[in-house]
Order: sequence, then structure tokens, then C-alpha cells
Amino acid sequence: MHGVLNFSPGSEFDEAKRFWQGCPTILRTPKGRLYAGWYSGGSREPSLRNYNVLVRSDDNGRHWSEPLLVIPSLRKELICCIDIQLFLDPSGKMWIFWTRRDFHYPFDDEHHLSTFASVCDDPDAEKLSLSEPRFITPGFLRCQPTVLSDGRWLLCAYDFREGNYHYSESADNGATWTRRKAAKRCCPRNFDEPMILERRDGTLWFLARTAVGVGFLAESFSQDGGATWSDARLTGIADPSARFFLRRLHSGNVLLVKNDSRRQSPANRERTRMTAFLSDDDGRTWKHSLVIDRGDSSYPDAVQDADGTIYLVHDRGRFSFGEIVISRFCEDDIIAGTIVDRNSFLNQIISKIPARPYDTAELERQRAEDKAELDPFFKK
Repeated sequence: MHGVLNFSPGSEFDEAKRFWQGCPTILRTPKGRLYAGWYSGGSREPSLRNYNVLVRSDDNGRHWSEPLLVIPSLRKELICCIDIQLFLDPSGKMWIFWTRRDFHYPFDDEHHLSTFASVCDDPDAEKLSLSEPRFITPGFLRCQPTVLSDGRWLLCAYDFREGNYHYSESADNGATWTRRKAAKRCCPRNFDEPMILERRDGTLWFLARTAVGVGFLAESFSQDGGATWSDARLTGIADPSARFFLRRLHSGNVLLVKNDSRRQSPANRERTRMTAFLSDDDGRTWKHSLVIDRGDSSYPDAVQDADGTIYLVHDRGRFSFGEIVISRFCEDDIIAGTIVDRNSFLNQIISKIPARPYDTAELERQRAEDKAELDPFFKK
């Protein structure tokens, strides 16, 4: 059972009816269209009311469509559909990945977390057309795949099942996937949300989120294309246990976007000071930075246009004012530490939930139902 792609979402998915929203993703098509996606629904994450939403912009992020697509949970089947991820493959096709949590299976079973996908052959077409959803790999995907110089795709769909990190690999442009074991962890199992960068010398750099209180990202290296990995160790990159973004830019420099709140205080676990960092030595040092958002912010995702423009999305106040925002900037802005390009902007709203008293009757009703439906599974 793959779930339903809803191309005509009803009023139950309206922005005005959301109590929270977050975890956005972004894609830029060959002709310049932008797609953004995120997830919401119910009183919390996870909820059997969770759903993914997809919107688009044809004016460089200034204005956005109503939802083109919703991927809802399968409530009766006890399956949550969560965490959408967009990816433009080297041939120009758009992949829409999403994660399913199947509560028929315990958390340490490989069937509890699964990554599914649909593919759009022409994302610049006026009407969105997608392939039938299909299972891709076990695991929880929360980042774009990495395309290596030898053509392999690495998909960092992680799980909580043992003491090693995991990811999946495709050598045939996503047609088939093989599950791979990566480094031995250096700290307790967590929402790893890893990303992999191929360095100029061919070394694979595996970077992962760590648990609250650890304070730094973890890293591992492979010198043989992923056949073997060094045991993970903590980096010097401070992190309050939050999702980050890592990618090589067209210039050859490396972009890292993350919450930099721990820079202010080692005890600070808040997700604040979303910051873009730039490295010219494959991530060994980060000489330049640009603060994107000083407030409550999390889950950055980015793409780069052919002209070097970077488009970044993240969420703000996920469970309060509930904004999904987009920023547009370039390497010159990061190097200057402030916006210098006249076409750049920060934190323009894509979507915002309405202001309302936090404890509304409807929210309390959904909280009670979400608790009754899923809390028994978390107590097992």
C-alpha cells in the first residue's frame, strides 16, 4: 500500500486549518521554476493526520501557488506520511521522496520506517504528472541524495536499528537501491539526518546530527568509495541537535547551513541563528558566514541555480507562528557577511498558519485523538 497522491486537495488541507508546519524542501527546475514542499497536519509530529504539501513559484520565489499536491497519511492503516524531500536528478527529472512510519511494526523493525518516491519527467510542464509511487528503501530520508563523480547516487535514509549509520546506494539512476552500512556511531542513536560530501580527492565525508546535549555534529570518512568507513567521531562543528544542509557549489566551494546558536553559549540548545557558512578547503575551515535568521528556525534545505544563486528554505516557529520561508542569496553575500547583491533577500514567507489562541477546542480535540491513536505504540 503506497499511499495516495492527491492532486485536488480539499479544504481540510487549507493553510487556515493547520496548527503547525515545518521541515521544508526546495527544488529548482532546468527552466527556473521553484517547487517547495513541507509537512503538517494533526496536532503534532507524528500524527495519523500528517500530510505532505507541494507548491510552486514561477517568479523566483516572490509568489507561490496553492497546494498542487498533498500526500496524506493512511489513517485507517496506521501509516503516517511525513517528511517530503525534493531532488532534481542529473537528467532533469524531479523526484518527490517521502517517509512513511508504519505502526504495525515496532521502531526497531526495518519495516517501521520506509522511503517512497514518485518521479516527474518534466517538472517545467504546466500540469504536474507523476509516476506511481514506489518503495525505494528502508529508512527515514531527510536530505537530498548525493551524486558522486562516478555516477552513483547516495541516499542517506537513516534508521535507529543498530550501532552503525546506514544509507542506500543506486548505480542505475535510481532504478534499484542497495542498503549500505556506514560508520560505527560515536554517540547514542538519534535522528541522524546525515549528508555526504565527495571531497576533491575522492574522500567521502559523512556528516550527521547528534543527540541533544552532545553539542557537535559527528563525522566519518571513506577512502574507498563507501566500501569501508572510519568510526564516527565528533567534529568541531557546533550544533544544538538539529538538521543541517551540506552541498558543493558550482564554484567548488562548500556550503553548510545550520543553527549556530551554540556559538553563543555551549549550554544553548535552542534552534536559533540559522547561518550559511562557506568553505574553500572542503569543509576543513569555514572562513565566511551569513546569518540568515536570528530567531526560532530549523530544517534548512537549498538548491543553486546555474547562475550561482542559492535558494534556501527553512521553517520558523514550527509550533507557534508556523512560517515556511525562502531566502535568496549568493556567495558574495556570504563572503561579505551581509546582503550585497541587489537581487538577494532573506526570509520571505511562503506559507504561514493563522494566529489563534494556542489551546483551541479543535486543537484539544485533535490532541486527544492523536494521543489515543499513537501513544500506545510509543509506550511499547
